[in-house]
Amino acid sequence: MNIIKFFIITIVLSFSFVLKAENSQPFNAVQNLFAAMSAFDFQRMRDVVTDDFQLLEHGEDWSIERLIKAIDPKGNPYVRKNYFKIIREVPKDGVVWVSYWNKATFQSGKKSEDKSAQKINVAIWLESAVMVKENNVWKLQMLHSTKINNDKLPKDVVFEEYVD
Repeated sequence: MNIIKFFIITIVLSFSFVLKAENSQPFNAVQNLFAAMSAFDFQRMRDVVTDDFQLLEHGEDWSIERLIKAIDPKGNPYVRKNYFKIIREVPKDGVVWVSYWNKATFQSGKKSEDKSAQKINVAIWLESAVMVKENNVWKLQMLHSTKINNDKLPKDVVFEEYVD
C-alpha cells in the first residue's frame, strides 16, 4: 500500500513540475505565443502577453487584437510549424530581452490526394522580444519583427522546431 501511495505522489509531483516549468523560462513566452498562433487559440495568445503588449511588425504598430485578426484563417485553414534559433538573451532587473531567428512553414489545410500538390511556404523573420514577469509568469510585452528574404538567412543558422 505504501508503494502505491509513493508512486501516486511521485506522479502528481512530476505533473505539477511539468505544468510549472511550462513558462518558467523567459523565451517560453515567445514559443507559447507562436504555438497558440499555430493552434488558432486566440485566448491563449492574449494570456501569454501583457495588457500593454506591442508588436512592431515590419514597420507597423500592432496590438494583440490586430495580430489575432491577421492570423485568423477565416475559412481557409492552414498548418503552421514554428522554428527558432536564439541569438542572444539578456536578463536585467526582472526584464529579459532576446534576439532570435524565427522560421515558420505554412501548408494549406485543404486535403489533396496528391501530397506533392500541397505547397509549403516558408517565411523567416529576425526578431527581438521583451519579456517581463507578472505573478511569477513570464509574459511577452514587446515583439519587434522584421521579415527577411529566405536567401538572406546566414548559412550557419540551425533552427529547432518548437512543438507544444
